[in-house]
Amino acid sequence: MSNIASGRQIRAARMLAGLTQAELARAAGCHPQGEQGQQPADQCASTLDSIEQALKRHGVIPFSTPTPGVRSSN
Repeated sequence: MSNIASGRQIRAARMLAGLTQAELARAAGCHPQGEQGQQPADQCASTLDSIEQALKRHGVIPFSTPTPGVRSSN
């Protein structure tokens, strides 16, 4: 299960990683439009897992508790 709870969280993680939307999409193997307009609940779990794994490879860890956020693993 993914720790990604919102598009804002993906955007914050992407910015912390220093990635553009297209770069994150390529790293996760998904379409770059997914961050815009869709809530993560509308996206399949495997896509969110792919995004989370790509972020982790770039040194960013998303978390969902106690509140959704992101942190650097460095």
